[in-house]
Amino acid sequence: MTSPLFTWLSATERLTAFALLLQSVEWLQARAALSDSGVWQFALLAPEQRALPPPLRQLCAWLLPYRPFVVLLALRCAACALVLVWGHGALWPFLCLSQILVCIRFRGASNGGSDALSVVLSSALCVPALWGRTPLAAQAALLYIGVQVTLSYVIAGLAKLRQPDWRTGQALCHFILSSSLGPPALLVRLASRPHLVRLAAWGVMAFECLFPLAWLSEPICLLFLACGACFHAANVWVFGLNRFFWAWLAGYPAVLSCCQLSAVLYAR
Repeated sequence: MTSPLFTWLSATERLTAFALLLQSVEWLQARAALSDSGVWQFALLAPEQRALPPPLRQLCAWLLPYRPFVVLLALRCAACALVLVWGHGALWPFLCLSQILVCIRFRGASNGGSDALSVVLSSALCVPALWGRTPLAAQAALLYIGVQVTLSYVIAGLAKLRQPDWRTGQALCHFILSSSLGPPALLVRLASRPHLVRLAAWGVMAFECLFPLAWLSEPICLLFLACGACFHAANVWVFGLNRFFWAWLAGYPAVLSCCQLSAVLYAR
């Protein structure tokens, strides 16, 4: 019988591979913007890389111009597909390096938080890939991911809580109405009712700030993860942030693993 620990690890690997595959396919579809005449041409970014250590600067010079970068993205797609189909954990060092190079290529701002969390996910999954799929390596990777996912919510929630516009609901109303995709009619009606917007804003802040409670028990954890999935799905619906949905969803098995670990430690 497979240990639950390795079940969570395998789920994290496959969901992370899907998230990276999605990112790679999107960039390949928009590769004209990466060309030497595009808005993300390498020549505009190369001067900034002079501050990097020489070995990394040389690696960027080899791999980040248009043609080699497109090849890198294609190879990343193939590696992600192998992880999805056959679970090749040995590919994580390559996927981690490719994610770091993507962040350098776009100054870490091609999709903000989802890019950063993708680095967290892929770097943590290098631990069992490099040190063997032992219980200790698997638990270390999952614990690191679970802590980072939890902190990502708490820090975001506390930042919102400090802002008066979030406490009154005005910030949430502004975000809804400023969607570049056009706000859904249902949410436009919601935005016209200040008390409902304020309630929704406090609901978001409460979910984010109280997310550490997910570590207390499995039912509570599943409730928070369901709320989180709905929260990110709403962001896809309103803002088209599909990368955020898959990046954070990839970290959810690790949060479940941390919940089980905390239960074991409490029982002792």
